[in-house]
Amino acid sequence: MTDQGYLEQPDIHAKAPFRAALLTQPGNLREALRQAVEDPTKTLFGVGHGIPSTFVTKLIASTKPDFIWIDVEHGMFNRLTLHDAIHAAQHHSEGKSMVIVRVPKHDEISLTTALDAGAAGIVIPHCESAEEVKQVLEEAYYPPIGKRSFSPWTFTPGITDTSLYKGDPFNMGTSNRHTAVFAQIESVKGVENVDEIAALEGISGLMFGPGDYLADAGLPIKLGGEPHPIFADAFGKFVAAGMKHGKPLMGAALAPEMIPGMIQQGFRAIAVAFDVWGFANLVDGGIKKGREFAQQVGEANGVAEVNGKAKVDGKAKANGLANGTELSSKIESDVVVVPNN
Repeated sequence: MTDQGYLEQPDIHAKAPFRAALLTQPGNLREALRQAVEDPTKTLFGVGHGIPSTFVTKLIASTKPDFIWIDVEHGMFNRLTLHDAIHAAQHHSEGKSMVIVRVPKHDEISLTTALDAGAAGIVIPHCESAEEVKQVLEEAYYPPIGKRSFSPWTFTPGITDTSLYKGDPFNMGTSNRHTAVFAQIESVKGVENVDEIAALEGISGLMFGPGDYLADAGLPIKLGGEPHPIFADAFGKFVAAGMKHGKPLMGAALAPEMIPGMIQQGFRAIAVAFDVWGFANLVDGGIKKGREFAQQVGEANGVAEVNGKAKVDGKAKANGLANGTELSSKIESDVVVVPNN
């Protein structure tokens, strides 16, 4: 800090190499993935976002992850919350965090909302053939690549239509250059056709859905441990298709120790934290730790738990009575009355 104005202190400016000219437009996820494929040290790390709250979005964005993966397929995001969450992610990360949205299959409203709000990436779930993926690609890109509809509500002419590129007054070129589409493979049929799906020019990356694949294949669903041979074979075909066609993989690391192996397999966009699980584990861990400390204090004072009930010896009763009397006196002397109004 130098006591100078913001512009005179470039060290505190957000390093956002892939942001668009405006934070309401998509960051250049395609370029970020391209660089990560060339250089694994540039692998993107992000956060899975399933709590439909822009307040949570702002907290996540304040840490400036490379990407925030918003799950609309299974998260309860309505249209306005999704729109505002995407804007919040990009503004509160100062353009550092790009947003990737998994939309429900055949949900044109969620897809349009995510793209118009400036999502840099779209995950298409349950992909089973190249033909059906082509249909979504047409909806995701403007002409001449696709047939995405032009929105008059994403900009104001002369005020919020700035682009990084020449001849791109309404950022249609920005969207076509920056937006990445991931095909998620989650079924036996999807694995059978993964090679032709990965070969599509408009697909920027691949994602695997282990839970849905296991269910579709009639295998027990589990997290971690030795994979079933059928699952291992399917996942191997998925990884091979990505490598063959130069398509980076996107996925989740349930433990940091998984990251090196995932990078070796071709993963270049890895979610390393998840708001729902992270919050639940934070609360659960705090409560468990508190109870452990309470038990330790009780044991130190001669209190032991027998058959679920505390058994107190004579010494502990005497100490408890004395300590309780002292504590009660202290509480009474420290009481401060706060009016309700």
